Amino acid sequence: MKNIIILICFFGVQLVSTAQSSITIEAAQLITKFKFKDSDKTKLNKEYTGIFTNSYGVGYRYDLNNGLLFRLGLSMRNGGANLNYDDSEYSWRLKYFEPKLGVGYLYKLNKISPYLMVFGYFGYLVQGSQILNNEHFNIIESEQLKRSDFGLNFSPGVDIVLHDRISTNIEFNYLLGLSNLEKDTDQKSSNTALGLTLGLSFSISK
Repeated sequence: MKNIIILICFFGVQLVSTAQSSITIEAAQLITKFKFKDSDKTKLNKEYTGIFTNSYGVGYRYDLNNGLLFRLGLSMRNGGANLNYDDSEYSWRLKYFEPKLGVGYLYKLNKISPYLMVFGYFGYLVQGSQILNNEHFNIIESEQLKRSDFGLNFSPGVDIVLHDRISTNIEFNYLLGLSNLEKDTDQKSSNTALGLTLGLSFSISK
């Protein structure tokens, strides 16, 4: 048992000594919309149209020499969609505060290295409005939707080394909401988004 503990400690020290920690900042352009199923279980996904919006955030990145990546972040993400249905025009504009945690793998090359990240996120609605035929409603005050959301974000990308301690990354994002946003459990709606993120990483250890 003592030898096993020594080996675990040894490999732990080796992993830490070959790791690199970085502070990250990022901004993304998104196309966001809803997936929706009504009380008759009819999907109305095609009736919703996406809107162009954005997100931005800061985080922490931990790189191991074996290619494993770990990222922890805090971001503000805008969401929503438009809908024209039964001669009525609907529009939703949502803003979420999101903690997120991701794991991935980077195939390290010389200056440009491809990678794949998978994030789990938890979103908390801090601002929301619905527009129905030019009438505005505050979603938080009216409690039309749940304030919490959670899901997964799949992010393939490339990391580009600019300097010994500075790199930039460009990644494609697919956000898949797993939470039902509706308080009426006979209906189901969830967030989805496609996007492109530009980030910067500043190494704080090596």
